[in-house]
Amino acid sequence: MLKKVIDNNLLLEKNNYQPITIGRLNKATLKDTVKLKGIGLHTGNESKIKIYPANVNTGIVFRSIKKEKGEIQVTPWNVKNTRNAVSISNGIWEIHTIEHLLFAFAIAGITDAYVELSSNEIPILDGSSKEFYEAIQSAQIFEFSNYQNVPIKLVNPVWVVSEDKYIIAVPSDEFKITYTIDYEHPDLKGRSLHIKLNSKVAEKEILSARTFGFLKDVEYLRSQGLIKGASLDNALVLTENGYLNERRYIDECIRHKVLDLVGDLYLLGKPLIAHIIAYRSGHSLDIALAKNILKNLENDELAKLRYY
Repeated sequence: MLKKVIDNNLLLEKNNYQPITIGRLNKATLKDTVKLKGIGLHTGNESKIKIYPANVNTGIVFRSIKKEKGEIQVTPWNVKNTRNAVSISNGIWEIHTIEHLLFAFAIAGITDAYVELSSNEIPILDGSSKEFYEAIQSAQIFEFSNYQNVPIKLVNPVWVVSEDKYIIAVPSDEFKITYTIDYEHPDLKGRSLHIKLNSKVAEKEILSARTFGFLKDVEYLRSQGLIKGASLDNALVLTENGYLNERRYIDECIRHKVLDLVGDLYLLGKPLIAHIIAYRSGHSLDIALAKNILKNLENDELAKLRYY
């Protein structure tokens, strides 16, 4: 068994995954630095990122190559924008489109890392979380042997409703998602997916699902300063009745919505044990739910973090 010391913490190379939710039984970081580059989905700018190992209880921290911009801790309270992606800010600078990287961290079980950026957006890569996850795995992962990664286990329902859209988290003995989408497309009209998730299931069933959009919306979104880096290489594009490019899953769109949801909820910094029921949700409702979960934990003594 390979051993390494980072800032006086003993790390053990393990693969002790949570059986009933995503992530690992212990907190974890990387052995080596990960380097990735690509273009931003919305800005269209070239972006280079480096993911560094971090000491236990650091959390996930973003920082710029320009030190004067400071650091941004991953937490729902630092989210500043949820239009078509999740952006976080420290009041000095803002980072866009973090959710796909957070999904990769979540299922790999990374709880502590520094992410350094050359730009202001995480690269979109292939439009899913696959390349992030593969790069993280290739760098090797070490678990902090003496620090358990205790999930958030709900004991009371938490919800967010906005007009005809909603997302609810209810107590459960495992992490599962029931997601319903409703778009004007023959494959996306009133479609639902129910799935129980741990890291292994998420890797197989969700990881490679790409971001998607409608061909009819491209001109408008670009006029709004969005999707400047989008292409058939990094997105599934829908026509009125079909697709411009091949799907990786028959229901790739709804699987990507689950990917986004898991990535958004990983702003909590911990695995979650709950049943998430979402109807036409999106980043805004996802982040509002994460905030409400934290408020619920703070206000209800019965809902404190617990071992299970």
